[in-house]
Amino acid sequence: MKKGWKRVGAVVLTASMLVTAASAAAQYGAVDPNDPYAPPVSGMFHEQKINADGLVGQYSVYIPENFEPCTDGVMILTPDGMTAKSFVESEEGQAWKALSDELGIATVYVEPQDGQTWNLDLSDDDRDDQAFLKKVYDTIRSKSQTLDAPFDMDERAFYLVGYEEGGASAHEFAMAWPAIFAGAASVGGSAVPESAIDTLGDALSYPFAEAENLVGQQENAIPNCDVPVPMWIVESEDEADNSDAVEAYWATANDAEQTSANSYAQTVYVSEENDRQRVWVTDGAKADEMTPEVLYEEFLSKVQRFVGDPEGRLEWTVEHTNDGKTGFFTYEQMIDGKQRRWMVYVPSSYNSSEAVPLVVATHGYSSAMTAFTGDSRWQDVAEENGFIVVFTQGYPTDGVMGNIPVPYWNNPLMGLTVEEPVDELSYFRQVVAQVKEDYTIDATRVYATGHSNGSCMTWLLALEESDLFTAFAPIGSNMGAYYETVKMNDVAVPVWNMKGEYDNEDGASLAEGTLSHDTISYWTQANGVSATAVEQTDETGRYVTQEYQDADGVPLVRFTEVKNSPHAYLPAQAEMIWEDFFSKYSKKDGVLYYEGKAVATPEAASNEFTDIDGHWAQDAIEQGVKQGLFSGTSATQFSPEQTVDRAMAVTVLGRSADTAGNASAAAAYTDVSADAYYASYVGWATQQSITNGTSQTTFGPTEAVTREQLAVMLSAYVKAQGKTLPVANEAAAYADDASISSWAKDAVAQMQTSGIMTGKENNQFDPAGAVTRAELAVVMQRIAAL
Repeated sequence: MKKGWKRVGAVVLTASMLVTAASAAAQYGAVDPNDPYAPPVSGMFHEQKINADGLVGQYSVYIPENFEPCTDGVMILTPDGMTAKSFVESEEGQAWKALSDELGIATVYVEPQDGQTWNLDLSDDDRDDQAFLKKVYDTIRSKSQTLDAPFDMDERAFYLVGYEEGGASAHEFAMAWPAIFAGAASVGGSAVPESAIDTLGDALSYPFAEAENLVGQQENAIPNCDVPVPMWIVESEDEADNSDAVEAYWATANDAEQTSANSYAQTVYVSEENDRQRVWVTDGAKADEMTPEVLYEEFLSKVQRFVGDPEGRLEWTVEHTNDGKTGFFTYEQMIDGKQRRWMVYVPSSYNSSEAVPLVVATHGYSSAMTAFTGDSRWQDVAEENGFIVVFTQGYPTDGVMGNIPVPYWNNPLMGLTVEEPVDELSYFRQVVAQVKEDYTIDATRVYATGHSNGSCMTWLLALEESDLFTAFAPIGSNMGAYYETVKMNDVAVPVWNMKGEYDNEDGASLAEGTLSHDTISYWTQANGVSATAVEQTDETGRYVTQEYQDADGVPLVRFTEVKNSPHAYLPAQAEMIWEDFFSKYSKKDGVLYYEGKAVATPEAASNEFTDIDGHWAQDAIEQGVKQGLFSGTSATQFSPEQTVDRAMAVTVLGRSADTAGNASAAAAYTDVSADAYYASYVGWATQQSITNGTSQTTFGPTEAVTREQLAVMLSAYVKAQGKTLPVANEAAAYADDASISSWAKDAVAQMQTSGIMTGKENNQFDPAGAVTRAELAVVMQRIAAL
């Protein structure tokens, strides 16, 4: 037995001391409004199984009763010959469980294949352990109701620890997927074959840990060996279990040079440029002193990794403390019958005798106010500029996207079904009112920003609470960003929207039909500003901004693409938003000011397209744009002869039906992303039997719509809307009737007799011909007249 830790035989536990559960769907009750942040599921769950893509194995999960949304997770790899359950029952496993209970963190214990041996040689004859462990990681972070041990893990604070052979496997897992770890430790096991080090280190890195795919991998071409991971190597007393090659690998990956020893490690490496990048090496003789508590509290939990930059940036964990007057202060209060939270950061310069601005910063789906301080670092901007930040906390909501209750901001315009929606606008009004009561706030300078689902919430505040806030910066999502019909603002509402190049919802594309295009189109019209942008690029070339100005040059609408970034909120964005946007706006007595000058009342901007003047469908196009069914392909172009694809067709029909759609109903289609602009309309059209997919698993969103397909869609749409088609024409056969598909003949006949669709030259219906935007605009006006 090795001294670094003790096997199961050292401690015998009775069954009553362990909580176990068999694999099944999560079992939990309704969210308790008096204690909503408690975990839906808690306890020890053994024999959690993976059996997919040829990867087979099992693991155990421990979720303490004091675990809260978006909290740390630690994955622990057991030695050879030891199951996850046996490790949990060992002295070391019980120490980890006790630490979980003390700190409210989740721990996951993973065993080698069949509880026997880790495939350290990367043999093709044995399980691909790195792929298996990644599958475990993906599973535990999914939050799915289909799991029996789901929990809301904070991906920023995910750590890896391995013992003996599991320690060597931990090295290999961190080498294979470095960007997902904020830190790792290997206890008594560093004998990684040099061939494995070379193979894993030379492979291209997974650049963006939270992107859930490999976007940017080829473009960045960063080898795994260049991605830093803070690593603590606790050596074995058996020198054969140690490896100088592993030590050298991690020192190089962290760009770290050897420096002075500390009380825990006899050899220490630290990067001069980023002191979070570090490697500690502890002699085997001191291994017994490196307890789970020491490993976690003295090394692992000190650093977190944040998505946004390739490799993910490593930062010291934010300490949410205060000195009684300044710093972080957490508040809880019953609001509308529910226990709600928020956290206020008060800068060291704050003096209650002077009113200061307020920024309301809102985290994304399944995140937390404590996590958003690390993502955005708004507290650093507040400290430097002397204003107060309130970090809001979402309320756990059940069933969103098939997940357990996790924090979610309810924006009814997003098109997601929520069984028990929370009145978020009431929450924000009451939080701001309470902060104004607790602190001296300049009511003329109150701003809102948020990321992802928090971006959606920020858009809702811009739509509904523009009297309370001065300017808005929604980052990373445009779901629920606008009404179907443009409502002119009485007072201009400054908005700055940013999206990453590899972001959700079509990235940062402003192409016609994308959510970003429709969002910017809405807000330029609502603010009465030019639809023609002035492009600006910062000195780094990373932030490319389209600026839409009013007649006086005031930048009331901005859209920025963040190059080489995924779905993220970066500290640089917070700095830009404050310095270049929020700080320039104030609002008093219903008048908006930009750099101290009053901003003119918005006037309806001309939205004339240069390519429809005199077009045969001009009137229908202009009416369709006015109704919100269409927008231009650019500020000055409608592109009337452009082909309509299936995504656009169902979107126009959905807008005409004035429905928010149902994105969840589109989940069966593998080619419809949940955040695509048309997803909710695809789901709605499927539910209403307006159209089916091109197969059981595909919708074919980019496929062109033919005239006979449109006839079928329109016939089903009219029926779903409860309308009756008139008989305006006598039934007559087209010259190419034989070319009309049998499944479309009835619908084509209905369109012909009702006058909704007419034939072309020489009495041709042209069933296989592609539908143009102009044709769709015309038939939609005929439908609207029914």
